[in-house]
Amino acid sequence: MKVVSSDEIRKLDEIAINDYGISSVVLMENAARSVYDEIIKIENEFNRVVILCGIGNNGGDGFALGRQLYNNDFKIEMIIVGDPKKITGDALINLEILKKLNIKINNINDIGGINKLKNIVNKDDLLIDAILGIGIKDEIKDNLKMVVEAINEFSNTKISIDIPTGVDGNTGEVRSVAIKANKTISLMLPKLGNVLFPGADYNGELIIGNTGISWKIVDKLHVKINLIKECDVKKLLPVRLKNSHKGSYGRAAIIAGSLGYTGAAILTCRSALRSGVGLIELFVPESIDSIISSNLAEAITFPLKETRKGVIGISSIASIINGIEKSDVVAIGPGCGNSNELFEIVKRIIFESEKPVIIDADGLNALSKDIEIIKNKKAKIILTPHIAEMSKLIDVSIEEINKNIIEIVRNFSKEYNVVLVLKSARTVVGFPNGEIYINMNGNSGMATAGSGDVLTGIITSLVAQGVEPENAAILGVYIHGYTGDLMADKFGEYGLVAGDIVRGINKVFKELA
Repeated sequence: MKVVSSDEIRKLDEIAINDYGISSVVLMENAARSVYDEIIKIENEFNRVVILCGIGNNGGDGFALGRQLYNNDFKIEMIIVGDPKKITGDALINLEILKKLNIKINNINDIGGINKLKNIVNKDDLLIDAILGIGIKDEIKDNLKMVVEAINEFSNTKISIDIPTGVDGNTGEVRSVAIKANKTISLMLPKLGNVLFPGADYNGELIIGNTGISWKIVDKLHVKINLIKECDVKKLLPVRLKNSHKGSYGRAAIIAGSLGYTGAAILTCRSALRSGVGLIELFVPESIDSIISSNLAEAITFPLKETRKGVIGISSIASIINGIEKSDVVAIGPGCGNSNELFEIVKRIIFESEKPVIIDADGLNALSKDIEIIKNKKAKIILTPHIAEMSKLIDVSIEEINKNIIEIVRNFSKEYNVVLVLKSARTVVGFPNGEIYINMNGNSGMATAGSGDVLTGIITSLVAQGVEPENAAILGVYIHGYTGDLMADKFGEYGLVAGDIVRGINKVFKELA
């Protein structure tokens, strides 16, 4: 499914109106109808519908909805939030129809209007937010801020049209305050503000409403932001054959672990094995080899000489390069520790590996010393930073990344010609061609040490099995989040650990297959 910015959805309407002759009034009518269709599903749960309308097109949707409800014998109460004299265009057309039907229309345009609002709303009313939608431009303040705060104080069920008032449709930012909806009917396509945090927390249940625009028209917009959906993911799963052996499912080389960080190496390998890889060769400092081997019977370990205890030495680079030649994929970084030696190893692998390379964790910290080296790669590269690691890679603040996450991922992937998996509450995957994929599953229980190592193992395993790096990134983040949700359902989000996620991986593969 495509996800659009506020500007893109406006452009979509323009194409429908100007190129296909679909009247803008018809689009507004269809938008209202899609909200009406959701309301009738819960009509036994309320006595009356109170519709709060702004002075723009979102308010126009509310006016059209009010008429449709009135014509079907619903009890309604109409409220305009703002100056009615500023209402124009299609919104005004629908407002005038309401007036001709002698429907009472209240107005809140000053501080005193808050008391009027509180007197109008009863505890068994359904509240419809048709105030701003994607039309927000500045911080919410003054009278409108008080209206939003008052609406949030009501315990009534609230439905927002398109996006909750106060949420920026492009970034998901909350402009000082926002309506906390129980349901949001996003019209035609979800907006970025519906899916990115913190705005996503204000939707309640997110439902996509149909405005009657053909998908052929949507295709003309050439939208490059996508939601990762299960129906798409299932098509990417590697095939398992009855007549096969371990060599049929790939060989993965993993460079991971250091003194005190053996768990990262173990988790990465275990998740790769649970994801179906045929063979793992794990390169570790020799002083931790016995710890790794005693906890990871299924992997082949290659103990490497050390510069100091627990740190792979420069002299081991040749052994690593020779060792990975037969592999189908190379992963480096989980638990490797910060050292100058690691930077040299990462650089040599980038320069010499002809197989896809996945760089995570300490590998990314090493790469931040000279990010330009990835422009000299021989093979495809997948980078899997979390927000803090990304901040270090590009020398941009965490706050700035969160505000502009889509553009930052897109620009980085293009500039460095890599697949970028930016891990967050909404993990964003970027491709060199500008395509963006947003993952919607996962939960707070996955915010735990080792969770990222598990993701690295899953992606590594998929690439080893022959899945293209771009598809492996999409499939990997979805499976990771799906597994986290599965295990949270079983154990709860409190105290969920990375090992729990590993234990659920093969069950998720079974369900998807």
